[in-house]
Amino acid sequence: MAVGIVLFAIFAMIRPGMRRLSEVDSRFRISYTGTTLILVGLVIMVLGLIVLAAGSATAGFSPEATGGAVIGGLTLFGVFLIGTIIAWIGNILTFVVGAFLLYSKYQDSLYMAAGILFIIDIVMFLGGFSGIFSLVGYILMYKALDNTINKLSTAATTPAQT
Repeated sequence: MAVGIVLFAIFAMIRPGMRRLSEVDSRFRISYTGTTLILVGLVIMVLGLIVLAAGSATAGFSPEATGGAVIGGLTLFGVFLIGTIIAWIGNILTFVVGAFLLYSKYQDSLYMAAGILFIIDIVMFLGGFSGIFSLVGYILMYKALDNTINKLSTAATTPAQT
């Protein structure tokens, strides 16, 4: 369920939004590239898991087959790990760098807070804990984006003062 929500968010909301931002301001190209890396990393991870599962299901239990299966499993685990690293780099470019770029452009402190929470979550992940800081960061980003869109919409519809 959570994977489906993440994929929907990336494909339907985040990637198109970063693409539009990169068309308006070239500084956001790095965050758009980050969304591409997230998708590439996820594809590599899924392919590694599928091949690993298929290999595990067909492996025999003789010593020769087990040795080959171990080497194959380690190789596929390496592929999965590479996919994970690529997705994490994309995550950092999209959300951490994106949050600070949005803060520098629109001066909403919620972007800064979200960026800091994403960094804390990365450090906590490396220490074996993760999740809640990113969740709060995503909520803050959503609220800040709502504020920014409302300000930009109001500015666009307000007639110019003469």
